[in-house]
Amino acid sequence: MQHPLTFFSIALALGVSLAKNPLDPSFDAIVEKGTFENPSVNVRPKFRYWIPDASVDTEVVASNVKSAREVGAGGLELLGYYLYGGPPSNGAGRGTYSPVDWAEYGFGTPAWHTVFKAFVQAHKDNDLIMDFAMGPNQGTGVPAPIDSEGLMWDLSAFNVSIPIGGSFDGVLPGWGLGTLQAAVSGTVLGVENVTSQDPSGGLPGDRALNRTQYTLSADSLTDVTDQVDGSGRLHVDFSRLDVSSTAENHIIFAVYLYKSHYRAQQGPLEIKGQQSVPQSYIGNGSWAVDHFSALGARVMTKFWEEHILNNGTKYLLQDVGNYAWEDSVEIEANVYWTQNLSSIFEEQHHYSINKWLPILFHRNGKYKQSNPGVWWVTDEPGKGNNHVADYRATLASQYRVYESEVNKWVEEYLKLQFSAQLSYNLPMDMLANIPVVDAPETESLDFSDLIDGYRQYSGPANLARRRVISSECGAVRGEAYAQTLPEILWKVKRSYAGSVNQFVFHGFPYSGQYGNTTWPTWTTFNYQYSGMHGPHEPAWEFYRDLFDFIARNNWVFQSGIPRMDVAIWQKMTVYPGHIEARTYEPTDLEELGYSYEYLSPDNLQLPAAKVVDGILAPDAQAFKLFVVRANDSLTLDGVSKLIEFGNAGLPIILAGGVPSTVLGTLAPTLLRQVLRDLDTLARLPNVHVTSSYLVASTVASIGIQPLTRISTNASWYTYWRSDPASDIDYVFLYNDAMHLPQGSGASEGTVEFQSTKVPYEYNAWTGEKRPILTYTTTNTSTIVPFRLAGNQSTIIAFIPNSEEVINATVHLTTASTGILDSINTKNGSLLLKHWDPPSDLYNYTAGAHKHNTTHHLPTLVSWLDIPGLQNVSGRGYYSTNFTWPPVSIHNMSNSKSDSRSTPDGAFIDFGPIHHTLRASVNGHRLPPLDVTHARADIGPYLVAGVNTVEAVVATPLGNVLRPIWWQLMSSGEGPGSADAGPSKGFVEPPLGRYGLQWDVRVVDYWEVRL
Repeated sequence: MQHPLTFFSIALALGVSLAKNPLDPSFDAIVEKGTFENPSVNVRPKFRYWIPDASVDTEVVASNVKSAREVGAGGLELLGYYLYGGPPSNGAGRGTYSPVDWAEYGFGTPAWHTVFKAFVQAHKDNDLIMDFAMGPNQGTGVPAPIDSEGLMWDLSAFNVSIPIGGSFDGVLPGWGLGTLQAAVSGTVLGVENVTSQDPSGGLPGDRALNRTQYTLSADSLTDVTDQVDGSGRLHVDFSRLDVSSTAENHIIFAVYLYKSHYRAQQGPLEIKGQQSVPQSYIGNGSWAVDHFSALGARVMTKFWEEHILNNGTKYLLQDVGNYAWEDSVEIEANVYWTQNLSSIFEEQHHYSINKWLPILFHRNGKYKQSNPGVWWVTDEPGKGNNHVADYRATLASQYRVYESEVNKWVEEYLKLQFSAQLSYNLPMDMLANIPVVDAPETESLDFSDLIDGYRQYSGPANLARRRVISSECGAVRGEAYAQTLPEILWKVKRSYAGSVNQFVFHGFPYSGQYGNTTWPTWTTFNYQYSGMHGPHEPAWEFYRDLFDFIARNNWVFQSGIPRMDVAIWQKMTVYPGHIEARTYEPTDLEELGYSYEYLSPDNLQLPAAKVVDGILAPDAQAFKLFVVRANDSLTLDGVSKLIEFGNAGLPIILAGGVPSTVLGTLAPTLLRQVLRDLDTLARLPNVHVTSSYLVASTVASIGIQPLTRISTNASWYTYWRSDPASDIDYVFLYNDAMHLPQGSGASEGTVEFQSTKVPYEYNAWTGEKRPILTYTTTNTSTIVPFRLAGNQSTIIAFIPNSEEVINATVHLTTASTGILDSINTKNGSLLLKHWDPPSDLYNYTAGAHKHNTTHHLPTLVSWLDIPGLQNVSGRGYYSTNFTWPPVSIHNMSNSKSDSRSTPDGAFIDFGPIHHTLRASVNGHRLPPLDVTHARADIGPYLVAGVNTVEAVVATPLGNVLRPIWWQLMSSGEGPGSADAGPSKGFVEPPLGRYGLQWDVRVVDYWEVRL
């Protein structure tokens, strides 16, 4: 039946003022969020705030913090950039020169303490909250004595070949590099060249690579470490060994452990410029700490206690601090290791890793020699990958030790929370580690904006009941100074669809004067990545609309508990640094409206992972079904949990058949028992074995209804959260037009929601809450029609019925089907305020050189199509007039049964917006406009006769920078520098089609009161 409803606001009592930085990271946390109309800083998005080093002007830093508040940010995340760590690990073209002395202005120096404290004070002065990186660059390390035991370790391997039947008597190759971790003897059975087209030889998540592959006899591998004397000499006689006649040779491996001395920030003597000799380790840069031990965490936290959080800074920080933070780990290593990993491995897996070390030297580190041209494998059925899987499991456990120790310190010592980008880039199961910190963080760049990728990250976080899943959002290669706000919103909306609910935008650079730097401002990554947000941008003061929109969405989606339909099993032993493909490749679940997230079997040990009344994790996502695919990798503990869940009545689909691959080293008898258990599981009535990897039809056939059933010819996504405190269900609805040009992709459809509460639409642009007037119901659901522009989203709230809802006055507004008048742009005008480079590019703090030009517009077109405006950025001020009511109204009203001759009002429609838009009618400013479809009710502002429309657009700086692109400099390096240039990925920003480009329409309406 049809339900017309009332307009009224829903008041949410905030109660007493609550702490800004609660220690509870769970769904149950009591957080002062403000209201939907005006969200508090606790849910507002932030910027990553880069400063080049500690030489920055603290007054400028305070000004930048204030500027962030003015555009609606909740605060800033402080990160000392330091040339992205400095050469050579920062990459070609990203700077080798600093105009200031890092011995004086490095991370952790007294100068850094001064800047840090000023940054904290600025947040307190502006009533904001702040995040901060735990170290320079990516937060991976701090200054420390070079002989500290808690710094990063690495392994190197050397080998020497011995003829069949021969012997070795000499000093081990590589002796003296470090501590001998192991000496291993063995026999090489054969060699082959393998191309990347051959998918064999890997574990889940491994990428195939070209290599020369040597096969070792597993039985021949012998740990001979105890036979090496104090001078590195070893004697091994192979003459008595019984070897295959086709064997190639014998071999001796020597594996050494040593501190990698990987720099989080280079020391002053490793970079160019006027650098001085450091007087202590504090001025000598920062070393990456050991990320696989508690000792590494203590090196970092001890430095903070002694050198940064002193002189009252700790207590000031506790007033305004939100998250301590670390970026994704990109520490270079041949093989990731920690000092005691061998003994920890043996304790966990009940055998020694030593003789298997040679097969670890590919795909188990980053850069350096982690992907060599020569690989060593064994003749075991899995080429030794069972031992590699065991190593990766132990490494992951030690990574959790490190992250847990840092998280504990932040909570206990600072009374704050810890956020980190966990595990991707590392040879381990990312999903297993996500629950270990308070606020796990993903990113739009390395997750390629994939909704499926976000679901992999958010599944474990939600199962761990984490209130916030954050994203470092907005980085795009090749879009420095060219990124638009609608593009950022597209990234944000795809993130919401993947259950991400907080954002730190990449980024806001320090705006003060800095040496060897040109207009528009000091810039990170040598102009390679977007975005460089800040007061130097023409659109800066318009960001408020964007930040309010995101804050209101965050307010909703940081409320309550996320709900999902389906859990999908995913066990990976390595996670790439750049995710480009879906894991569940079919789209059948989404097409039928089923929501899903991924879980690793390691996550099934979490307290929320229990089955009650056939529902998995009723206190978290409340999954109705678990999908395990035939090609999934299993773990022993995971299979035990799966059997437990099946026996408890959870519906399970074994898609494509019963899986049989179990990771790690298992005794044959144990493996056979696992397979028998899986066969027993498959016979349960609630377990469904299918021949297809497509699962949606099976889910539907067993009677499981999606939370949202979508009927449309486009790609619509939903995200559901239930708030037990208010008994309100919130649903994010998004029409994704990912591959379509701006302005296209509009679609219509219906969504059937599994709720019979009263439906409201929450407008995140204006903060308004309106009842949905047209819908039908069944006994268990509500069906609502929608029309969405390409990339448009909305929020639907299902509110408990009440007397106020039932008895309220009802009225309905309908729009006519025809366009009764279009704004006449033939006499429209454009006043363009140009933001041009200053005459002295190096004197940039005064801002752009601004001047005006006027243009008459016969029609609305991109500035690129207006002569002389091809390389222009700035602000455009449009104005035009229209007559109300139009003459055509009188003719149409004669044919209407309604006795009224004039419509009650009109909507104005600007179409999609390239970057920003603010508009007014007859001097009345319109509310913030949805950039995907900028439409507003102008009925209250209309006057009889001539009406004036004024619109202001602002642009990025990309177009105006193109003519001077190769002259730009930041810290003495530019895109045109000798080690940069297009061949290294330093390219001009793409041309932006700035300005209003769509016919602006006025559409009348009549109000119908029921």
